[in-house]
Amino acid sequence: MSAITRRTSALILTGLALCAAGCQSDDGGSPARSAGPSSSSASPSSPTSDPTPAGLGTVHKDPNDTSVRDRTEGPITVKTGERFSIALRQNVSARADWSLAEPRPSAAVLRKVGESSYQTAREKELVGGGHTKYFTFEALKAGDTRIVCANSFATDTSAGGYSPGLPRTITYRVTVR
Repeated sequence: MSAITRRTSALILTGLALCAAGCQSDDGGSPARSAGPSSSSASPSSPTSDPTPAGLGTVHKDPNDTSVRDRTEGPITVKTGERFSIALRQNVSARADWSLAEPRPSAAVLRKVGESSYQTAREKELVGGGHTKYFTFEALKAGDTRIVCANSFATDTSAGGYSPGLPRTITYRVTVR
């Protein structure tokens, strides 16, 4: 066997061993818990029961329904002055890259506070493990608006991973009382 073949075989075996080790879990496959938000899949119209880190307000998790290309969720109902976040699973290697899209929410009703992301300890260990992306808003005054999130891999035909079969947009109906 040549030196190149031996090295290639060794690299393949090492990769398979690392992959097998990464697929095992000491706790039955559950992601590691951390002080940050969890990745449960509660309905976006009802907040999660998990502890919420400071600054995110009430977190509304996306149900991750990939069978519908353009869908509407909600309503998310909040009080004036309340802060809330929409949590979407983000994983570029799985072609899920979410951002806010047009039309933007009414500036008179909502103010975007920021964007952040969180990875569980388990997700940090995995190559291409993804994370949860949070879009945080503050309710300014009573009214109705929409928050539109778009997946660049399903909407941007110039993107390297464009795939017309992926979910394109999620529209969240928001009511501020």
